[in-house]
Amino acid sequence: TIEVPDGFHLELVASEPMVEEPASFAFDGNGAIYVCEWRTYMQDEYATGAKDPVSRIIKLVDTDEDGVMDKRTVFVDNVLLPRTVLPLHDRVLVNFTDEYSVWSYFDDDDDGVADRRELAYEGEPHKGNIEHQASGLMWNLDNHIDSNYFRFRYDNGKLVASRHSEPRISQWGMARDDDGRIDCSWAGGANPAHSFQFPAGYPIVKIDEHGPDYQMPYSLCENEDQSSGGYDSDNRRVLINFSATCGQTLIRSGIMGPYEGLMTTCEPVGRFIRGTRFDWSTGKGIAHNVTPGSEFIRSTDTYFRPVWSESGPDGTLYFSDMYRGIIQEKNWFPTEGNHPWVKRYHRIRDWGMLDVTRHGRIYRLVPDDGKPYEQPRMLDQSSEELVAYLDHPNGWWRDQAQMLIVLRGDKSVGASLKRMAGLGKSDYARINALWTLRGLGLLDSADVRAALTSVSNRVKMTGVRLSEPWLKDRKSLIAKEMVAMLDETNIDSQLLIQIYNSLGKVDTPANRTLQASILKEHPEHPIFEGLRAVE
Repeated sequence: TIEVPDGFHLELVASEPMVEEPASFAFDGNGAIYVCEWRTYMQDEYATGAKDPVSRIIKLVDTDEDGVMDKRTVFVDNVLLPRTVLPLHDRVLVNFTDEYSVWSYFDDDDDGVADRRELAYEGEPHKGNIEHQASGLMWNLDNHIDSNYFRFRYDNGKLVASRHSEPRISQWGMARDDDGRIDCSWAGGANPAHSFQFPAGYPIVKIDEHGPDYQMPYSLCENEDQSSGGYDSDNRRVLINFSATCGQTLIRSGIMGPYEGLMTTCEPVGRFIRGTRFDWSTGKGIAHNVTPGSEFIRSTDTYFRPVWSESGPDGTLYFSDMYRGIIQEKNWFPTEGNHPWVKRYHRIRDWGMLDVTRHGRIYRLVPDDGKPYEQPRMLDQSSEELVAYLDHPNGWWRDQAQMLIVLRGDKSVGASLKRMAGLGKSDYARINALWTLRGLGLLDSADVRAALTSVSNRVKMTGVRLSEPWLKDRKSLIAKEMVAMLDETNIDSQLLIQIYNSLGKVDTPANRTLQASILKEHPEHPIFEGLRAVE
């Protein structure tokens, strides 16, 4: 019942009883999958036992490397609705429902079961609706761990929190691209892609980010759900508007062919996954539906409920399907009173939707003619071996290598990183080597100046971001070289925007004057029009 793009097919990675109610998941450096199982989520129409501490995190391993998970252990048991996981070098970070705190779990004897935990970040309680709480723990290019409310810096086993310039209102999960931009979605706001113009750590600009008809959903399922998305009676399909966008990721793998760079956003009420292609040709990112008049992946099955996606270590797209009847949290599933939904309630009972719980599947989307990458063994490799992966054609490998080297604090690879930063064969190699040097505290002004003089605009943009500690001194060579870029004819739009943002991060009278001159000299630029509106 599941429709996928031509030239691709789905493979089942895990299903019940190996996994049930898979709300989110993440891979560790050896390719194991940690899955948050929401075992109390809407088990009936009354949300009975919704806050009982019987949910868990399981660990799935593919022991024979055939793409199918065949070993399962319960990593953490009897907890309250774990929201997201992030495996690191020697621990797994977890945040739970009803609190902003983040915990570290350790598997000391390597049996797939956590033996102990430590408080990594002590946050406030959060007693709001379970759909509107913190979610997303994601390693980003600048060596921060991002969530939708906080940016964390890992320091000696603890997380040091700072706030985003504005909260990244992404209701369930976050995604990042190769340049560290955060891509958000919002369910209640019916927005599958927003706030993606700038890298993390910079302001959110309030502009229209969507191409024509981008916000029109194209479901195949005829069965209706109570939601803000409505029902398309003329075409007998659920949703007039998006209703539950969530669980997005960026496909950053060469084996995915035309879909490399695509963002996938789940829509469990619509029973589909939206594919978003970003157009940066004007300097302003615009989101387009990659399959106009259709959806990237969709199903006629009433119980198909995709809620999370990840670009995997093998280069394919993974997504979890909670496969259940009710998808709305209790606040949006009324069972009494005069609400119109109550009148349809008995039909839902007739369809059997109230009885379908405790299922779940994880799939991967595989190219028909492409060979997935090998299973990683990064947790067992030396830092010197990991350096080579900073130039891997799969973004997942690049992210993992950088994260593991930085978290280990292994400065013995400094010389190798500096060679790659200056002489790397690709933009990926140079950019990731530069940020890894920054994470290890080994980045110097010579590294930054070399990036600023690169022939690649992406490497130049990285150099501008990394130059910020030197921008208070207007006499520094770095500051002079960055400012000189403003006089270049036909300066790249994205580079110009990054210079503007970096000047804003270092608040001095000279930098404010330069920012004002950029706004004045580029009156037609769509990004700067948006920035003027904000100011």
